[in-house]
Amino acid sequence: MMYGLIGEKLGHSYSKIIHEKLGAYTYDLCPLTAEALDGFLKTRNFKGLNVTIPYKQTVMPYCDWISPLAKEIGAVNTLYFDKEGRLCGTNTDYQGVLYALKQANISISHKKVIILGDGATCKTIRQAVLDLGARELIIASRKTQDLRMEEISTTSPCAPYEKVPCTTLNYRDLDSHRDGEILINSTPVGMWPHTAGQPADLQQFPACDGVFDVVYNPYYTNFIQQAKNLNIPYASGLAMLVAQATAAAGYFTGKTDFEASNQDIIADLKKTFLPQTVTEEKRS
Repeated sequence: MMYGLIGEKLGHSYSKIIHEKLGAYTYDLCPLTAEALDGFLKTRNFKGLNVTIPYKQTVMPYCDWISPLAKEIGAVNTLYFDKEGRLCGTNTDYQGVLYALKQANISISHKKVIILGDGATCKTIRQAVLDLGARELIIASRKTQDLRMEEISTTSPCAPYEKVPCTTLNYRDLDSHRDGEILINSTPVGMWPHTAGQPADLQQFPACDGVFDVVYNPYYTNFIQQAKNLNIPYASGLAMLVAQATAAAGYFTGKTDFEASNQDIIADLKKTFLPQTVTEEKRS
């Protein structure tokens, strides 16, 4: 395998389709058990890899070099070799978040941001919104029973705040943060085939002026559909998915022009695959 995706379960991945639309290389899906991962990475019989659940932290000790961004986030989703032959790890999910928010014209600067879910994806989103200038951060977690408050230092020189208050709380306590201005779903709630779910009711957040859902299938999750109905700007996980893939392609090949393909790929996936998903749901 020259280029591909490793993870535990890859049955519904669109990564092969996205990468091969770039026309630069073939791309394979490589599901691996935890036991098989060690030998696979030590052999290094590849040129570039994307990494997905649950190995984004597991792969880090195998790297010869890790980008400061990936270290800060605590997760690697892209592996590539530099000119010296070192296995390098970085995080292009971060670029995916930035791209999705930018394309939707959602401004984060000086806003109170609520992130729903505290898993691995939350870490990337947290770093991105801090660097974009969030004023305050609220993280909702089903695992947290008591309030946990901290101050997080921002790393971007462009961020307006050196330290940002961050509160982690249980979903039941979200009522006290109805003034949240940006709501972001970092969980799989609402993902196909369990599309009935929704992580929060936007009508409970009258100050909300931006919504981002990392779920990309279906494109219009209940969360995104409600934002659309309420005329709230929204960003879909499909934009994040495509942008992180084209950013990874840049590391794989050393070329920097793949981002120009993002919108065409997003349009193709919406047209070709998402209507098909809706049809499958109706039949089930």
